[in-house]
Amino acid sequence: MLTNKWIPASVTKEVAVDKFIWSTEKINEMNTALDEGINLKMPSPYYDGNSNLRKGNLIFEYTQHELSDIKRCARDISYFAENYCSVMTDDGIQTIKLRDYQKKMLEEFVENRFCVTMASRQVGKTICASIFIAWYVLFNFDKNVMILANKGATTKEIIDKSKVIIENLPFFMKPGIFKYDVMNLRFDNGCRMVGQSTTAKSGISFTIHLLF
Repeated sequence: MLTNKWIPASVTKEVAVDKFIWSTEKINEMNTALDEGINLKMPSPYYDGNSNLRKGNLIFEYTQHELSDIKRCARDISYFAENYCSVMTDDGIQTIKLRDYQKKMLEEFVENRFCVTMASRQVGKTICASIFIAWYVLFNFDKNVMILANKGATTKEIIDKSKVIIENLPFFMKPGIFKYDVMNLRFDNGCRMVGQSTTAKSGISFTIHLLF
């Protein structure tokens, strides 16, 4: 039996945006109808009208297969990456295929609180970090992620890579969104992702559970 630890917060929260019960089947039916120009008069399940983002605190009915896969992704970050994580490549956005050293890197991130990576350029370090950050905010509750870089543009690039992963997840896997700004994301499981430039005052008054 699954415990709440492995079920997205939108399943367990008692307060919902509306009382409509969504499912993958209903999402697909609605999208098909919209493609055909039919208005089913359903409340929108999307955040700010963006079909890539799930509105926070939706009531969602999961299939047993969906719950099983959520549980597996929470326990196995490599499975999550290779089955659900899409990243920008030379050929467009595609599901990633990890190299062995990237799997090892992700496992180190999961298993160790403090990690320092010594590696050459262009080996996918930022992609691995983005996968881990997306995984972390998906499968935890009430955690704060702080992303720092020497320049704001670099921080934004890292956050954008995590956003691409989140936006291309299947709807049942997506986190519910409450805030989705350039440098500040807040989800309905209580997790936040905040980006800043590195200064003497970065992160002051902010409780940090994961720092990159």
